[in-house]
Amino acid sequence: MKALFNLKSAINQSTFGALVAILALLPAMNPHLALANQTSKNKTALVFNIQDPSVLFKDSTDENQKLLTIEEITSNDPLTIRLKDYLEDHNSPLSAYSSEITKQPQWQRALAISWVESNFGRRCADNNCSGIGVEPGHPAWRKYKTKLDWFVDMCKLLEKPIYKEKYTTFEKMRGIYVYPGSDAWVNGSKKKYAELMALTSLAQEERTLAAYMATQNSNLTTFPQLAIAK
Repeated sequence: MKALFNLKSAINQSTFGALVAILALLPAMNPHLALANQTSKNKTALVFNIQDPSVLFKDSTDENQKLLTIEEITSNDPLTIRLKDYLEDHNSPLSAYSSEITKQPQWQRALAISWVESNFGRRCADNNCSGIGVEPGHPAWRKYKTKLDWFVDMCKLLEKPIYKEKYTTFEKMRGIYVYPGSDAWVNGSKKKYAELMALTSLAQEERTLAAYMATQNSNLTTFPQLAIAK
């Protein structure tokens, strides 16, 4: 059997695809949980929790070759799991889109703004959860079929030079994105942004740790070759 991944590239943090793919191998080492013996700076053990290991491997019609889909990899990624739990703790309907949210640029910033505008999508008009277009009824007001459509549009807006290069902080966005703005808007956005960035950092540590653990398994090269379904 040939190993699917080159281990040197797998532990390269800049290669997200390789890391996530290696994470999918962890159920073969331990079907329920990959637990680190190390702890983070705040003494919390880094745990990579495979929510449903059985969905990772399916029998295909081609000689029982194991099939791993992109959707299944993403749904078991530490960042997706942590964000989903975080949003569910806030009773946010956006939790259903966690795997798609993390694919967008500046998603932490967009979510932070949605907190002060709509409590993470709990109070939206026309699925517009960040007040794009002043207010409902205004000619510039934007309507969306789904909250995910709004989120993608919001992230595109934040990628425009005016917000990506000039109004880069919540303080600077006061009076520009939100008018007139308030201390509560700025402070609320900053608080949630900090929480989301901390969540992202912890998930990245878990990814790196999982990749390292996979490379320490001497039987890695004996795993059946996997097919990544697009």
